[in-house]
Amino acid sequence: MGNRGAWRQFLLSVALVLSVAAIAGVNAQAAPQAAGAGGATGGNAQNGKKVFASHGCAACHGASGQGAAGPKIAPPPLEFPGFVKQVRDPVGEMPPFTPDQVSDADLADAYAFLKSAQPAQPSQASAGSLSGNADNGKKIFMADGCYECHGTVGQGSTQTGGARIGPPAISLDAMIQYVHHPTGQMPPYTDKVITDQQLADIYTYLKAQQPPSAKDIPLLNQ
Repeated sequence: MGNRGAWRQFLLSVALVLSVAAIAGVNAQAAPQAAGAGGATGGNAQNGKKVFASHGCAACHGASGQGAAGPKIAPPPLEFPGFVKQVRDPVGEMPPFTPDQVSDADLADAYAFLKSAQPAQPSQASAGSLSGNADNGKKIFMADGCYECHGTVGQGSTQTGGARIGPPAISLDAMIQYVHHPTGQMPPYTDKVITDQQLADIYTYLKAQQPPSAKDIPLLNQ
């Protein structure tokens, strides 16, 4: 009986060790997944920059998440789970993005990009420090070829794909940032090509335009 008891105890000990090892292995395998889902620690910032641009995020939030028509989101004010929830079931005017449109892995990359991104330095100009001249703004708008994409009064164009920008839906500061650091197909215009004061003049010119009616919006007339 003594030998049987010792043998049985030995088998139970071996079984316990194997069980603990198996559980540890499962937990070790799950840990990276949990880290990726909860903290986005495995996100690829370089790919995240591409994801951020290709899904149109930069058009609203700025090329580095510094804010434009939409709010500043770099660095992210939410933990990764909250970031995912906002993308999937957003509050406000932002459209929802389903997993078919952008995967959790891509969101982890975008989150990593926003965590690492250095937002564009704010312009020294501000809406409060610049006073625009509409007449001069019209001349610059024509001379610099802005009208070729956006229409003579900023009404937009289906032929060029230029967005309606008159009257502007964003602040002067946001417009200045976007012109200097654009996203999409628009080329960048440095402050050596067009100054903040000139942009303030253009902004004032566009602000003077009448808000669009349905017949004035090219996309609604296709």
